[in-house]
Amino acid sequence: MPQAQVDKPQATAVQYVGSENAFSLYVNSAEMGFSGWDVRMKLGEIVGQAEDGHALVKNLGTIVMSPAHAKAVLEALQNTVRIYEEKFGEIDLARIQAGGTPTP
Repeated sequence: MPQAQVDKPQATAVQYVGSENAFSLYVNSAEMGFSGWDVRMKLGEIVGQAEDGHALVKNLGTIVMSPAHAKAVLEALQNTVRIYEEKFGEIDLARIQAGGTPTP
């Protein structure tokens, strides 16, 4: 029996235009959360260490998106990291978490 062929949606070409509100962030801290309706990513920059040993994180903002969009972002990030590692070598998270440098 022939199988029905399902066409995948075509990627849409994107052209970015200037905006007075456009900005860039450096983020080295992210906290994830979710509800039944959305996924949240609180983004921050580690700026120091408190006397009790906790990291001091400057809160830069929160991104809120649908679970479907979060999954699409995950897929795009995984693809980007895969390409990065093919070019520069594997990112060793265990070494970084142990206090090593983040570059391979």
